[in-house]
Amino acid sequence: MKYLVDTNVFLDYLLSRDNFQDAKEFFVLSRLRKNQIFVTSMSIRDIGYVVHHKVHDKELANRAQFSTYELCSKVIDITADDAINALFNDDGEYSDYEDGLQIEAADRLLLDAVITSNTRDFKSQKIPVYNLKQINQILKQKSN
Repeated sequence: MKYLVDTNVFLDYLLSRDNFQDAKEFFVLSRLRKNQIFVTSMSIRDIGYVVHHKVHDKELANRAQFSTYELCSKVIDITADDAINALFNDDGEYSDYEDGLQIEAADRLLLDAVITSNTRDFKSQKIPVYNLKQINQILKQKSN
């Protein structure tokens, strides 16, 4: 399976936030199942910014970005078409523009789902969106 993983999942893992255990389990299960994990270049930038803002250490922020690369199969770009489609979405699907960008990119690349810690901002009809508990349950069932 191929999953686009939202910025907040990486931050939960890298900063040991509330969903740390679920994020860790997702990355472990994904590796065991040989799932492909995708991240947007925008998320890599945001991860560096958030980590630097939280710890005030540029070197640590750079290491967090590098760790994100290590967890992923591929970094994908946001295209102009993704931006236009997210901006002019007629369905009112996207309450958050950046989340809309990720949905559009995942849909364009025919990925299987988006994984996030915050499903309420992702109301997509284009592609399934799972929180960490949901995807971990799915991945556990696939092993049985």
